[in-house]
Amino acid sequence: MFATIEAAAAASIIGYTIVDSPLGRLLVGATTRGICTVRLGESDAELEAGLRREHPDAALRRDAEPLALWVNALLRHLAGDEPRLALPLDVRATAFQRRVWDALRAIPYGATRSYSDIARAVGRPGALRAVARACATNPAALVIPCHRVIRHDGDAGGYRWGAHRKRMLLERERTAVALAERAVLRAFVDEIGAPPADGARPAGAGLAAGAVVGGRYDILRALGGGGMGVVYAARDRELDEVIALKVLRASSGGGGSEDPAALARFRSELRITRRISHPHVVRTHDIGEADGCRFITMEYVDGWSLAQLLERRGPLPVHVALVLGQQLCRALHVVHAQGVIHRDIKPQNVLVTRDGDLKLTDFGIAELERHTVAARGDGAQSGTVPYMAPEQLLGEPLDARTDLYAAGAVLYECLTGRPPYSGASPASLVAQALLGGPPSPRALQPGVPVRLAELLLAALAADPAARPASATALHDTLAEIAWGE
Repeated sequence: MFATIEAAAAASIIGYTIVDSPLGRLLVGATTRGICTVRLGESDAELEAGLRREHPDAALRRDAEPLALWVNALLRHLAGDEPRLALPLDVRATAFQRRVWDALRAIPYGATRSYSDIARAVGRPGALRAVARACATNPAALVIPCHRVIRHDGDAGGYRWGAHRKRMLLERERTAVALAERAVLRAFVDEIGAPPADGARPAGAGLAAGAVVGGRYDILRALGGGGMGVVYAARDRELDEVIALKVLRASSGGGGSEDPAALARFRSELRITRRISHPHVVRTHDIGEADGCRFITMEYVDGWSLAQLLERRGPLPVHVALVLGQQLCRALHVVHAQGVIHRDIKPQNVLVTRDGDLKLTDFGIAELERHTVAARGDGAQSGTVPYMAPEQLLGEPLDARTDLYAAGAVLYECLTGRPPYSGASPASLVAQALLGGPPSPRALQPGVPVRLAELLLAALAADPAARPASATALHDTLAEIAWGE
């Protein structure tokens, strides 16, 4: 909350202190109503001179004791021990600056947004320069986290207190978030126990353990299969590491010819996944052919599928589901930024590593967003029915919000132990979605927070316009709920 300074500048009194921080010397100044300035620099003289220029008519008093509570909160924030910084502010600001600064304070710890993201958030999508000016004139570094605004191309850009400090802040925050989330997921999977031993051999798995593909890949075991191919764990002799090998199914028998449509989808999967690089998306390396079989080499994930965790554990603890949801949204943000719609978000395609990282996989039916109308022209359904949005079931045009519906369905199952709808047929699911939607997660698990239940019901809305506008919007609301846990 911002409080405008109403008193004449000559009558104002600002107490301040200067302390050491990981970013250099840190000056915090405040009135009796809240913090009015936070500055970063190398020397006390430099910081005090800047304070005098910023408040030429104020009476300045250096006194650490009254500010100790706020200063300690800032230092804990910098150390990653207090991610949410909700300190009172007493700053002059125009109405537009206030909206921008409020939007900045809503960015979750460890996340970044572009100037265009902030412009849209304040209802002025064309006002990128005005947003940049509001960031540049921000008087309270850290409390108003303008360091979390970056350029659209991902470059950190400038910072009033030095670009090197901005990069350091972002790296510290990302590292702290990753460590905290990994700790949550590691504790959970450690409680679950070891990943399941090799189960039933997937249908169509034509390669046995010990087989060698292309003179390079030693097959270790089959991991799973789908409509397009079978995935194996294999050791890469050249690199001496375990990779995942996805082998395209032949159209008939072991010596059958390739299905041209399946081969086209196989190549499309590689083209699409090569566009995406993110810690929460399984890396795809290359496509190859040997001994009459086509294959894609991918990152091997040592861990569980979310489907396996749900089968073993049932409903997940709320704090675990919130971490998984945020990581899935971060993956989808990058996927959608590349113009890609996954179209098959489901527990089987969400992996959780032993180290506590979510990995989104299987882009076998993914499409570029501009192609989705043509892709649906034949009326065929591609996806997994319990997680498909009504527009996907009906063969209508899709966009990124189709994936958000599926993400909501996955999180619903994480919290309740079952998908949102009980019907098995597409017609049944569409009818239930259009005639009232699923029961609240709280009806099945009363411990689910009210706001989280409401968010998932919004994500599962039959009308895409009623869902969160983007993966970022869904992520940020999950983060706010996590802060309140």
